[in-house]
Amino acid sequence: MPKSAEEIARETGFSVTTVRLVIYGQAEKYRISARTRQTIEDYIAIHGYSVNHAARSLKLNRSETIGFVVPDLANVFFARVIAELEILCRKRNLLLLTVASHEDPELENRAIASLLARGVDGLVLAPCQPTTPAQLRKRRVPIVLFDRNYSPMHYPTVLSDNVRGGVELTRKMLEVAAAPCHFLCGHAQSPSITDRIGGFSAACADLGIVGSDSLIRRDDDDSARAGRTMMSALIDALGAAPQAFMCSSLLVLEGALQQIKAQIGKIDKALVIGTFDDHTMLDLLPNRVLSVRQDEAALAQRLFARLIEPTGRAPGAPDVVASELISRNL
Repeated sequence: MPKSAEEIARETGFSVTTVRLVIYGQAEKYRISARTRQTIEDYIAIHGYSVNHAARSLKLNRSETIGFVVPDLANVFFARVIAELEILCRKRNLLLLTVASHEDPELENRAIASLLARGVDGLVLAPCQPTTPAQLRKRRVPIVLFDRNYSPMHYPTVLSDNVRGGVELTRKMLEVAAAPCHFLCGHAQSPSITDRIGGFSAACADLGIVGSDSLIRRDDDDSARAGRTMMSALIDALGAAPQAFMCSSLLVLEGALQQIKAQIGKIDKALVIGTFDDHTMLDLLPNRVLSVRQDEAALAQRLFARLIEPTGRAPGAPDVVASELISRNL
């Protein structure tokens, strides 16, 4: 079992201060002899060293933790960002604590309160409500908003360029399909989805498509259930499966494909499919598939950079990260 600094000092015969100076690389600065340093380092090499985080936190007035509130831990996009941010935190000896709000303002408020009560040194929030939660007001802890640009919240914000992603995906879908492209949107009131809808509408207008709003179907929920519901209504309206459709997320796409299979009996290989977010499982589809891959690594790096900025700096304009359009079987 790893030893604490106090145990190392007791068992090597040196003071706790001397042990800590060696551990934190300050031996030369404070003229600790090479023999003493070697003795302590040899002991640690054999027995290990365990940081007393509780004592360290009290001394430094830091918890060495970062809180992250996301809508859904099962969402592939958020899971990837969590993984990337965790790597960055680990390099700074920080622990990332992640909690899901499930798009419920009450659960989000409780999650924020719980993380702040634990003394997190920074908080990342993908908000599910347009107003600033009361727990965040007058807090000195660094706060960064992510993915959803509810304005004004007066905090630094990091997000993907969803408008541009919507424009590029729609243009390519219409070029490939040469047919009307329907857009199934889950959690349609979210700013990230409204931006994607804005990109879809702009691309349609540029191409002279009138009445593009009739091609959009909306649901309050971002889920496979929402995808099934919207696709069922679309099939009923068309009297057949669409020739081309795109979805606001992989969860919505999952439900939409399930519904086509259940209602039509099969998924036509000629069907052109588009989606926001990307997964290698899309490689298994024989269809022509277009997906917008968000740059999770770059997003995590921007989030971390904004977290460690000096407090009190004006939030400025949102940090917008470009996405990549990926094509399959074209």
